[in-house]
Amino acid sequence: MNVRILALLAVLLPAVGFSQTHTWIVRPVPSAGETVARVVMDDASDLVVEVTNTSTSTNDARLSEVSFVLPAGYQLLGGLPAEVNPNWKVDYIDANERRITFQSTLGCVEEGRGLARTESARFVLSVVGPSNRTNDSTSERLMAGTYARDQCDGTSYTYNVASMTAWTRGILAANVTLAPRMLAVNGNTVARVVVENRGTTGSASVLVDNPTSTSSVPLTTASKSPATSLPVAVRSAGVIAVNLRPTAAGAVAARVRARATNANAPLVDSPVADVGNLVASADMDIVDAFDGDQVTLRLTVLNTSTTNTYTQVRPRAPVLLGNATASLVAGPSPESVAQLAPGASGQFTWRYQVSGTPGARYQFQAQVDGTHNGSAVAGDAVTARKGRIVEHRVRLSHETVSTAATGVTVAYTVQNRGPLPIYEVRLFKPAVNYFSVAASGPQASGDWNVYTETAGYLWESESGIPVGGEATFRITYSGFAAVDSETAFRHRLELNQGWNDPRIRVEATMTLLKDTAAPDVGRLTGVARDGSVTLTWDNPFNHGGTLALRAQGATPNTAPTLGVRYAVGDVLGNATVAYVDELSSASSFTDTAVTNGTTYFYRVFNADDQLRYGPGNQPTSVGLLATPQARVPGNPLWCYSVGLLASRYQPVTELGVGIFSSFNDSVVGVLTNTANPTEDGAERFRPVKLPGTIGSRFPVVPLLGRPGQQWLVVGDETGVPAVLNAATGEFLWKNTTLDLGRLNSFPVTQLLDYANPEYRTTYSNVDLAIFATHNTATQNQVVALNAATGALIWRYRPGDLGMVSGGMLVDYTTNRLYVPTRSGVSSYTLRVLSSLTGAEVARLELGDLEFGVVRNATSNQILVTANDGSVHGVNPTTPTTAWTVAVRSNMVSAFSQFARPQGRGFVVTTDDNKIERYEVVESHGTNVPELLWSTPVAARPTGVFTLNLNGVVRAYVGAADGKVHQFDLATGTETGQVTVGPAQIIGMPTVDHTVSRLHVGTGDGRICAFPVPF
Repeated sequence: MNVRILALLAVLLPAVGFSQTHTWIVRPVPSAGETVARVVMDDASDLVVEVTNTSTSTNDARLSEVSFVLPAGYQLLGGLPAEVNPNWKVDYIDANERRITFQSTLGCVEEGRGLARTESARFVLSVVGPSNRTNDSTSERLMAGTYARDQCDGTSYTYNVASMTAWTRGILAANVTLAPRMLAVNGNTVARVVVENRGTTGSASVLVDNPTSTSSVPLTTASKSPATSLPVAVRSAGVIAVNLRPTAAGAVAARVRARATNANAPLVDSPVADVGNLVASADMDIVDAFDGDQVTLRLTVLNTSTTNTYTQVRPRAPVLLGNATASLVAGPSPESVAQLAPGASGQFTWRYQVSGTPGARYQFQAQVDGTHNGSAVAGDAVTARKGRIVEHRVRLSHETVSTAATGVTVAYTVQNRGPLPIYEVRLFKPAVNYFSVAASGPQASGDWNVYTETAGYLWESESGIPVGGEATFRITYSGFAAVDSETAFRHRLELNQGWNDPRIRVEATMTLLKDTAAPDVGRLTGVARDGSVTLTWDNPFNHGGTLALRAQGATPNTAPTLGVRYAVGDVLGNATVAYVDELSSASSFTDTAVTNGTTYFYRVFNADDQLRYGPGNQPTSVGLLATPQARVPGNPLWCYSVGLLASRYQPVTELGVGIFSSFNDSVVGVLTNTANPTEDGAERFRPVKLPGTIGSRFPVVPLLGRPGQQWLVVGDETGVPAVLNAATGEFLWKNTTLDLGRLNSFPVTQLLDYANPEYRTTYSNVDLAIFATHNTATQNQVVALNAATGALIWRYRPGDLGMVSGGMLVDYTTNRLYVPTRSGVSSYTLRVLSSLTGAEVARLELGDLEFGVVRNATSNQILVTANDGSVHGVNPTTPTTAWTVAVRSNMVSAFSQFARPQGRGFVVTTDDNKIERYEVVESHGTNVPELLWSTPVAARPTGVFTLNLNGVVRAYVGAADGKVHQFDLATGTETGQVTVGPAQIIGMPTVDHTVSRLHVGTGDGRICAFPVPF
């Protein structure tokens, strides 16, 4: 016998003589939590089958080819080897025969091909079960023609498919969402279950079992709505809400079973929720990516604790799960979050390019680390939803819609990246009890003809959708049923490439919304520079993206529409879309499509993941005003805008470093950068909110034991004093227990480093922060607090103290505190206290005092500005009045600010639109300041700030004409002016002499910097 005959027998004999020794079995594999495998009628389902080589033969025959035939009525969409056994491939698919064949990818001469004895492999069959029953069928099996063999030597393996374990084909499909997905232990979350009846006749009476936990975190069911069974008709959906309470910390998903009599939906798991103090959730924007697409991963982090503050919160590198490939393009952005206060949240994003063969899966696991009280804290690992590489997908023009909407035309855009054109597109009716189709129904388009079917709508075309192309199909919905909360419904399509080719199923979700508004962004600010406007905001917890509108000269008058995506350049009313992003952690944008000298109004809208937009009312509904200006003489170097909220308090200067001010309830800090114009005027920290409105400017001071640091001493109109770090805006302390009432005057400090021996004897290691109240009752008071802790040191509450509006003065030489007050409670309106104990030293009758008390260093006198038009000089030694100058008389309100010391006299601005200088004339021998000059100001002036530059002293005054005016203090001549904005009250300026800059606030919510002199 020759070699060729021997080789032929080697192939044929095992199949003939020894076939009974080669056996195999196939069984359907239940999903997690199930005891049987399940598919859903008229729905794309993954049927996982496991093949095992049960041969008793001892030869080397291996099972390396398997072929499955589905039961009659099934559609075969495709299949893949499971990820656990990648060395297999789909060799053959016959959609009409319902057959799919897999082969080992290892050749016949390679080790490990196929399955040896006792070895197993799993295969995922994508199938659509027939919709011809009203109840579950529990006896679904593969059909005759199913086989297994060794493709190398031809050995056949014997198995009777009639004896295989059956799977179940049911009429119910379910999906579940969970919200919120970040919560504290014993918090409440809602599992929202949508159950579809995919049967052909009859109504299913649906119940949802109590959800179970997928982890060690227990889930307690608090209630269900509805509490009883819910009837769900054919092609309809039922929505059941289950209120859950996790009773321990950790990451968990809710596993849910929907059931009816003789019908069970496959178990479904919700997205992962995280429970505890430092919790997170992961989301991904694209779950059906073409090969080479980029996807965005977002990790949202929330501090649910009411007491803990986490610092240096930083994400770990995400872990890729699945068999697709993912290459990092960018991220994380940002790299870290410096601080998460109680209730605060942060977001991190990454961009990945994903690739792989069709069906390859990708999923990301993410985690954060942080620090609490110096100790490292690790968050839980959380996963985003699974994605896969596809060749076909559909995009909806309306991913969200309000249930109050009517006559909404939805565009379904089918994208084809497969190897063949698509000639038929069938849309299955979404839940008919929630989506009502208008009489016009689906619309024909181009050469696509449309037909109405019982279960849906069919479009046909001779030319079809070409490879690499797309086509859009439209249908008008007349209305939508109400929902209790946002609810996502599946919209499913079937694509046909040809009679003999498998059908293709694609789907997307449309979310029906009860509430149509997202939360607003927070703390919106802007910086206008030469040729640009930079906007900065805080993203709220419920954040998916941001849209910024820009209009010239007026507030944008049209809000974005729910569910609609916009692109840069789109026009909404009188405004243009200047910026838009989606699934982004970005919280800043620089607009360079602006013209210098043009005033713009911006409104910034937060959008959540359902494309609900916020009201766009931050800081107010008017938006944010910004006017970029060329960096030339007469123009501002920059203007920092806080929205149309007055910011007229005199800025507080940290020389050469930056300035501080306030608007409404927030403290702001802005940097001085003379070297880099693109960073000049940038925020030092995000605006810091206090419980109430900030009623005055505030000091910036060093504190004992904290070298190199500056601190802001601030009070608000709810009576809360606080100290903030000037570099970071973080609170050193905030005292809410003193019950002070309204704080509306400039706080003062007495610092140990500058104190005399008497103070040091009393307080060896304490700086004082002193606050006074502005209450209408008789219980006004002055309190001295430990500046480092906020603890009370002393309290002065005599029972007859008037309201304190103006700033107090500490005289370090005498350890005395000067407190100006309003009359009405007492005629003694200037109180002189011991700054060491709060004991009263003297009280003077000087009339209503609303302005700050200041010291003239040249004359060593205390200047007190009275409402009646008088300026008093007080001797700090006695203390008694040394002189009085009647600047004005018979005026209800004579001054616009306090008298500023100058030489041995002072400079004042008056309510009758003048600036005047008073000086002691030595030859007169009176030691009383006399009028030196008086100059008109164009409109109501504010306070004065002076600058001595090379022996020339200039005074700067803001006025209601929208300008800052410059005067020569020797002559009173106006020597220059700059325009800050349109006619409005301009605040009292301040000058940083180290960099020759003037800073001033405006009534329209800006703080601007100008070089001086003008």
